[in-house]
Amino acid sequence: MNLLRRRARAFTLLEVMVAIAILGIALLGLLSLQHQSMQSVIRAQQSTRASMLAQAVMTEAELERYPDLGVTSGNFEASFPGEFPDFRWERAVEASGTFPDVRVVKVLIRYGPTLSQNFALIEFLHSPIPPEEEQVQAAP
Repeated sequence: MNLLRRRARAFTLLEVMVAIAILGIALLGLLSLQHQSMQSVIRAQQSTRASMLAQAVMTEAELERYPDLGVTSGNFEASFPGEFPDFRWERAVEASGTFPDVRVVKVLIRYGPTLSQNFALIEFLHSPIPPEEEQVQAAP
């Protein structure tokens, strides 16, 4: 009688294998979630860096006060040596079309291993010299 009670309490090999399979599937799902979480953190870090670098390029345009029309581009090696190898910038300055003393400055940051991701920043810069004074200075 004691022998029968022991067998009733023990797990069979099949039950142990099913439990291990369920545990393995659950751990695989958790590992996948961890990987997705790490990828999200990396994307967020790169996006934050791109926005910071775009603001740095825009600040340079603001320091020029009224930048010349045209497109310029480059990397961040001169400003931040070795820190941002996968980031490139492009700055396009255009006339606003509506107001002669306003320029549209567009900063585009390309980033990632293949430079396939983008971050754009657009700002309108007003000429510090009023339009009447520009005409007077151009006359002589």
